Amino acid sequence: MATATLGTGRTRAAAIIEQNPGLVPTGLTVGVLLWFAGDEGGFRGTTSMPATLLLAAVLFVCLIGLPRPRPSRPALVAVLLLTGYALWSLLSVLWAGQEDLAWDAGNRTLLYALVLALCTLWPMRGEAAAALLGAYGLAIAGIALVELLRASSANEAIQYFSEARFAEPVGYANANVALWMIGLFPCAILAGRRGIPAPLRGLFLGSACLLAGAALLGQSRGWLIALPVVGVVAILAVPGRGRTIVSLGAVGLGLLIALGPLLDVYENWHPHQPLGDTYDHALRMLLLASLVLFVLGTAAAMLDRRVELPAATARRISAAMVAGVIALGCVGAIGYWAVKESPFTAVSSAWTDFKQGGVGPNDRDSTSRFSGSVSTYRYDYWRVAWSEFKDAPLLGAGADNFGRAYVQRGESNQTPRFPHSTFLVALEETGLIGFALLFGAFAAAIVAALPALRRPGLAGAAAGSGVVMFAYWLAHSSVDWLWEFPALSGAALLGLGVAMAAARGLDAQPARERPLLASWPAFVGAIACVLAIGVLVVPNWLSDKELRRATEIASVNPDGALKDLDRAASLNPLSPLPEKAAGIIEIRRGDSAAAKRHFLEAFDRDPHDSGLFLYLGAIASEAGHQREAIRLAAEARRLAPTDDVAYNFLRRLRDHERLTPRQIDRWIQVDVNYRISPE
Repeated sequence: MATATLGTGRTRAAAIIEQNPGLVPTGLTVGVLLWFAGDEGGFRGTTSMPATLLLAAVLFVCLIGLPRPRPSRPALVAVLLLTGYALWSLLSVLWAGQEDLAWDAGNRTLLYALVLALCTLWPMRGEAAAALLGAYGLAIAGIALVELLRASSANEAIQYFSEARFAEPVGYANANVALWMIGLFPCAILAGRRGIPAPLRGLFLGSACLLAGAALLGQSRGWLIALPVVGVVAILAVPGRGRTIVSLGAVGLGLLIALGPLLDVYENWHPHQPLGDTYDHALRMLLLASLVLFVLGTAAAMLDRRVELPAATARRISAAMVAGVIALGCVGAIGYWAVKESPFTAVSSAWTDFKQGGVGPNDRDSTSRFSGSVSTYRYDYWRVAWSEFKDAPLLGAGADNFGRAYVQRGESNQTPRFPHSTFLVALEETGLIGFALLFGAFAAAIVAALPALRRPGLAGAAAGSGVVMFAYWLAHSSVDWLWEFPALSGAALLGLGVAMAAARGLDAQPARERPLLASWPAFVGAIACVLAIGVLVVPNWLSDKELRRATEIASVNPDGALKDLDRAASLNPLSPLPEKAAGIIEIRRGDSAAAKRHFLEAFDRDPHDSGLFLYLGAIASEAGHQREAIRLAAEARRLAPTDDVAYNFLRRLRDHERLTPRQIDRWIQVDVNYRISPE
């Protein structure tokens, strides 16, 4: 009996995979993205690069074991264009000022191309596509629940909150909010769909509420800007507009239960104290709201199964709900105008505030970040990025090569590594060619997904969920640096890929074609591609591993750290970081001669690092070569005009002070700590 049951289970699984060959590669990709979600968003190369190798191997095996992929023409164009963008980013090593950063960025974009290919090339029917996106959303909700509970028992709030904003597990509050929202939309949309068991629909709704509360704790103004845009996309793109409106409205109403306590956390936060009763109360209210929505959602789903409305009546109800949303929006705008000011005046004032730059004067006194000034440094980041694009409009400055340009041309003393906008990432770093490749891939993917968006049922709901996941990411990443987090960009591409696969699976018959790599020429070509990916990724990954281990043990085992850094430098001949780190270790050990040798090696790899000039200038000053020290300090000041350390170093040298490398190292540490401090 057990053998027969096992055989039946295997037969059923084989039949499901035969009808949905995309389940295997997409399911494995979901697993990798969840790994990223729980590990700093996959931001570190030591996380993303082994995942690139893993997904390359998965794609290779799928091309051997699964039927020949038959994506639609627009879907294939999307995959090829994104792959082209990855190769173009890698090619930018040839003209980038910081070659190692361009190499890192190219490897990361190659990971994104693999994600899109695995989720796109093989078709899936609506039920399978909905199951995968639903599982992803529930898993993200599970991660949120774990992090929220762990924060409650933290000894210091700063372990989970940054500047009073919930920032874990990603480590950057805005990216954290985006993670919760990308998981929220499939939960909210699928919660309103027939064909899904009632308890599961209730679980989807409760999970969406939990994720909305976690997002609110992040206090992201980019989230606030993206929400209305994505709400419109969700209503327009997902079939069954009335169901989408009801689900999203239920999440909003459920969140109102916990709204006040969640906002109170921002006002009562202190970095070096436990979160305390304010947070615990907010968490209890959020869990209560999620539980209420679970119960009500389950009950509503059971009632929904018993009531069958004529199609014409359902369409009229949906149209009435859309009209109601439009009317509500108009009433809200008119009410705001009557009570406070014209919405146009408010937008104009906010834009003026935004452009002035810096931290708004009322931010620290506000009971919510949403009610404070919208003044940030982003406008200056964008100004510099646009200026860099105009200097090299065709090729760009090189992938991930924004940070140094800002240090040289920015008006603040900030040191951003990225332009804080995916649009400007493409333009400034990869030029018009890169921009056309990246956004051409996005446009082709939307075209490929359109057939599924016109279908009712789970196929349309799954495709719509995927498109809305991507739309949220695109809207939020247009004003933030989300492209650099594989957990977020990968999830957005997962959504697009599933939408394309669902569109292709609408009319697909069970496939029995030979795999693509059944012939020897194709097999050998695929092996060559996998080896090429290995050559691009493995040395960089191993170097990053050695560098990370060295930084972790440097204070207790400097000799071991230096050996690790020597291996890191040999594995990655483009990066100056291992030699620079080795020089800093030698300074802290008091060996300035050894430090100078390492700094000169780093200088050969990157002759425009202002920090190297500071350290070399301090070594010269310590040796009594004051004129040489002043020359090196002046060059550091030229490369980083707003750097306080460079300014003070040069000023004191000109006042005939003799400074040591240890002093400069301490100044730099204090400066770095000040930049990342929450206070």
